[in-house]
Amino acid sequence: MEKLITESEVIAFDYLKAFGFSDEQVASLIAQGKKDLEKELSKLKILIDSDDLSYDDINDVLHALKGLLFQLGNHNLAEQLNEIRSDLQSKNALEEIRSLLSLSEY
Repeated sequence: MEKLITESEVIAFDYLKAFGFSDEQVASLIAQGKKDLEKELSKLKILIDSDDLSYDDINDVLHALKGLLFQLGNHNLAEQLNEIRSDLQSKNALEEIRSLLSLSEY
């Protein structure tokens, strides 16, 4: 998860600066984005590791993550999550999520 967060921070800096935000504003936006990413990724880990899977709850968290990643400029990962969401109940979807978000390490 840390790799995803760190990569998103790096992308976000250039992305947000392109909108004309000051360094102070960018730092504040990234700090909040990082906090929100950590919260949603933790929720996702708990949901995926649960014996009683709730695809609706997983879908909700993936939707939130997609939005956060778009706001931080990490459009590639956001699009990948959206694609997984479109076929969430496929037998490979959970493994794709784990791999994509590096959740299998935790």
